[in-house]
Amino acid sequence: MKIHFSIVYLCLTALIALGGCKKSTEKIDDQTDVMMTDDTPEIKGDSMLYGLSCDGTSDSVVVIWPFHGDPITLSALDAKSEGRVIGKPEIGDWIGVMLDPEDSTCVTMVINLDELKGTWTYPVMPVMKDLQHMSRRAQRRMMAHIDDSIKQNFLIPREYGFTLKRSHNATAVGRVMRSTTLEDDSPVVYPEVKNYQKWHMLNGRLVLISGNYMRNVTAKARKPRYSLDTLDIISLNNDSLILMQNGIRYGYHRKQNAMEANKEAQAKALKQ
Repeated sequence: MKIHFSIVYLCLTALIALGGCKKSTEKIDDQTDVMMTDDTPEIKGDSMLYGLSCDGTSDSVVVIWPFHGDPITLSALDAKSEGRVIGKPEIGDWIGVMLDPEDSTCVTMVINLDELKGTWTYPVMPVMKDLQHMSRRAQRRMMAHIDDSIKQNFLIPREYGFTLKRSHNATAVGRVMRSTTLEDDSPVVYPEVKNYQKWHMLNGRLVLISGNYMRNVTAKARKPRYSLDTLDIISLNNDSLILMQNGIRYGYHRKQNAMEANKEAQAKALKQ
């Protein structure tokens, strides 16, 4: 989210008048507090400070203009040395920082949230239906005996992932429109595509919210059932993103948009 030149000018003017850094006594809490609403879960307990990156931000210093308050100059030396500067903040970018609970003039993490937005995908391979209930070792042995022509025709990778949009909206990538008959006849099965709907930050972690409607027989109405994936952001640049969940790292690459990625998945399904 780039801002108008006049806003940048105001930011610079405010920096000149800035006499010191705003102190913070707020403690960082890594607990996830989820409050269910009629629409989507509401994330509570986030201690991250959000705002716009101002002139003066560098590898060792971050100047952030919070959405409520005056610009603040903070040391990012510790965050930089520990590899906790995620993305490269430019003037006017939407960023989030984690304040050091022991020194409010320093940050322990910086994330360029504007750079995080977009469409991110990773390749997913199907498995033969007879193999999906086997162990990984048994799958490898069985795959070694499957004819190469079958592998070429059916073991076609697809792109799965998500698109992170404004207002914390998210959409899934990888959905393919196929008839039930074709799916039943196919010798392979793909992992389920999660129905991502929202995304949030929680103390420097990315929270992806997916939901499916479950029918309530008594009320004769569909009610949403939500699932939350909380991931650590390991690295971020223009073309790649590395996330970690439960100690497992996942590498993503940036796509132009979700429509393009889904179109590729549909084309591969038709070819199959």
